[in-house]
Amino acid sequence: MKSESKRDYRLDLLRVMAICMIVFMHSPRPGSAPGYVLSGLSYITASGLVLFFMISGALLLGTNLSTKEFLKRRFSKILWPTLFWTFFYLVVYCLSNSLSVHEVLKSVFSIPFSVQGHGVLWFMYTLAGLYLLTPILSRWLKSSSKREIEFYLMLWCVTLIYPYLSLVLFINETNTGLLYYFAGYVGYFVLGFYLKHCYIFRPWHLIVSIGMAIIVPALVYSSGIQFDFYSMLWYLSLPVAALAFSWYVIASRLPNKQIRIIEQCSKLSFGVYFVHVVFLRHFLWKVSLIHNLPGFLQIIVIASITLVLSYLLSWLISQLPFRKYIIGI
Repeated sequence: MKSESKRDYRLDLLRVMAICMIVFMHSPRPGSAPGYVLSGLSYITASGLVLFFMISGALLLGTNLSTKEFLKRRFSKILWPTLFWTFFYLVVYCLSNSLSVHEVLKSVFSIPFSVQGHGVLWFMYTLAGLYLLTPILSRWLKSSSKREIEFYLMLWCVTLIYPYLSLVLFINETNTGLLYYFAGYVGYFVLGFYLKHCYIFRPWHLIVSIGMAIIVPALVYSSGIQFDFYSMLWYLSLPVAALAFSWYVIASRLPNKQIRIIEQCSKLSFGVYFVHVVFLRHFLWKVSLIHNLPGFLQIIVIASITLVLSYLLSWLISQLPFRKYIIGI
């Protein structure tokens, strides 16, 4: 396995790209653009979120820290900001909706087990779960050969094509299914580790992955079949995995050069993720001047302003002494 001790600034670039894609995905106002524009934008930007899982896997898996030390150092980095923003969005939701005491208490005590406050926080809960799994996965990865990791990833890829196989076969995707324990976002986590520490670049790999990311959606739409977008072309689908793989490989071929502004924006990316919904849905979506713009231009304007304001607010928060409890830095 390859070993890199110095900071990989290409991962900073990927992190900035990923948060930009996420903001663009969330920017369209309901009904502001045709369905094909919204679905196309959702597909193109879906790889942004899974890139975060891959980056975390690349950086954290293979750790030599004990479970206690890892959770103390790394898990706490996302735990407190997640709790802070969970309660923040819960308060916002309670102020805009009349909830009974029972409903409020149920939401509060449900926090460890399901996302509360705002749906956008699901990513943080999933990432926290992967962090809990990291010490276990790290011990396996350190004792595994490249071929063994590739075997796991191959089985994970089979689960990504279940939506297509289910068109012609009976597929059991429940917890009694053959590959149930190989499915889910943990695959992206392991893929990030593999690409950083084990992968040897081959140009044809990139050609195949880009081709798959383009051809599969084109075939799905041109076939005329009734399909579920959120299973065939969403996070846990082969085309999105191919797209994320392509972005990662392209970035890994760039010079590992420090660019201050990219590094700084990368460090603030979690903060941007937490706050961007506030600017989007509570302010910019309500600006009548933006409503008068063409749908596609609305998306660009809303996303651009949101990114600027979110980075600015995250930077201001980063100057506070208790910043680690809010944005994790």
